[in-house]
Amino acid sequence: MEKVGIILGNKQNTPYEFYFLISNDALVQLDDIVYTKTTIKDIEIYHYGIVVDIKKYTEASNYAIETELMYNNKVPYLNISVAKVLTTRIEPEIYIPPNPTNEVYKANINHTELALYFDKMENKIPIGFLRDNNIAYLNLDFIDGTNGAHINISGMSGIATKTTFATFLLFSLFQKSSQAHTYKAIIFNVKSTDLLYLNKKNNFKNLKNTTKEQIIKEYELLNLKPEEFKNVSILVPPKKNSILKEKDIPDTSITSYLYYFTLSEIAKNNLFKFFFVDEIKDYQNLERIISYIEKHLAILLDYTIQNDKELYNKGILIAKIKDKKIQLENLENLYNYLEEYLRINRSEINETTGTIFAFLRRFRKIKEDCNFLLSSITNDKINIMEKIINSSLTVIDVHNLPEKAKSFVVSSILYLIYQKKEEEQDLNKYFFVIDELNKYAPANLDTPIKDVLIDISERGRSLGIILIGAQQTASLVENRILSNCAIKVVGRSDSFEISKSYYSFLNDELKKRVIILKPGNMIISQPDCPLPIVIKFPYPAWATRKEEVDTTQEIQHLNKLFKK
Repeated sequence: MEKVGIILGNKQNTPYEFYFLISNDALVQLDDIVYTKTTIKDIEIYHYGIVVDIKKYTEASNYAIETELMYNNKVPYLNISVAKVLTTRIEPEIYIPPNPTNEVYKANINHTELALYFDKMENKIPIGFLRDNNIAYLNLDFIDGTNGAHINISGMSGIATKTTFATFLLFSLFQKSSQAHTYKAIIFNVKSTDLLYLNKKNNFKNLKNTTKEQIIKEYELLNLKPEEFKNVSILVPPKKNSILKEKDIPDTSITSYLYYFTLSEIAKNNLFKFFFVDEIKDYQNLERIISYIEKHLAILLDYTIQNDKELYNKGILIAKIKDKKIQLENLENLYNYLEEYLRINRSEINETTGTIFAFLRRFRKIKEDCNFLLSSITNDKINIMEKIINSSLTVIDVHNLPEKAKSFVVSSILYLIYQKKEEEQDLNKYFFVIDELNKYAPANLDTPIKDVLIDISERGRSLGIILIGAQQTASLVENRILSNCAIKVVGRSDSFEISKSYYSFLNDELKKRVIILKPGNMIISQPDCPLPIVIKFPYPAWATRKEEVDTTQEIQHLNKLFKK
């Protein structure tokens, strides 16, 4: 036991917080776990807690000028350090304050597990290290839907390491959960090519402030293998101006699969509305006409199935204008058809001319941004849902897509999985990582996918869909989604954002800390722990860019082939 101080008698200690005088030779820092023992009527009562504040001053100093006298050794003085502790657990549950003069000890591994309720977690996964280098855990039962579900990660872009933390969380899930064989994770690559190398081992070159040996040691302490993700599928869109549907991928060494959509898929699954994620927010009257067009597309789909199965199998729809058959293969075809169809049938649609023209104006811009995402079926096109089901992790690249195309892809794939879980007996659990969540579920506006996200947040644990949402500003996300997240994670954030009511789960001390958090450090709140904890997660064992790819195994494989 390492004694670090004694309970102060000149502070009003309570069962919920207490203060102690730090011993001169003790090293106590913020986030340290400590405990003290109080004996009353032969009952030993243990108070466990987290150091949230430390103040240092001199008892001999009443005036600022006296500091200079002390510096010159002209007056005697004594340095005093006082730590504030917020209680996390009392065992047994006898809610009294600790006695003044009680000795305070720094927690060892066993005490830390007691203090943070890790001992009560039947299923837990490692998520990083506490300040004292003990292992921090997340309760798996509040991740996979057993007792709760959904995780929200907020923080500044580029500094808060939100995406890296989300991928490390999945990495730990896949390695430590006994149910990992039923997990299907979907991540959208929204920035650069960072996530396209998840299935490649990191060579740990050009490291800063750490070493390869230190990183490997951290993974060993967490009982994780420092390796790449397994069973990964990387889906990439076609190039925007490619007639032959070439993959839009900067590095041809990446094993990837081409994805795009057909009009028959859009008609069959009611995906048309997801082209208008932003437009409906700004112009509510569009909802009715978009709903009408989705119903009309369903009619065209039935007509195509009945009259030309071959075209249907290619993803093409058949329409008729004035008894003339038209083949609809992409958004350009669809726009030209709808422009004439809406003009001819304006009286039946029951919409004003202004609304119809407003729709066509917006659709014209959308087809320019998204037309390349639609085509008839070629040999290279993969079935997106089949790839997701047959992979542990699916990375869907959207980083080069225009914003409207990006919104369509994210919303459509989420909706397809939601439909599948609603309609089928699917025992898999889907972990959906969505960055920029505020775009798809804004706090005060409606979008076509927002209702689905709300339903997932409320029923996701029973459906088997777990949302891992990330954004710079959680205060801009729909509150019904945030309130259903069992686990909240915060990285480096600015003071204005932290002042919002969403962050009320952080005490005043942590609100100050979050402003200066370094990359790789996160504050985590989970149901088991009464207080949020600060953790540091290890450097990725997988490559995050081309320069980090470990080519050793590939070179060895090529050498063997040449020797043969």
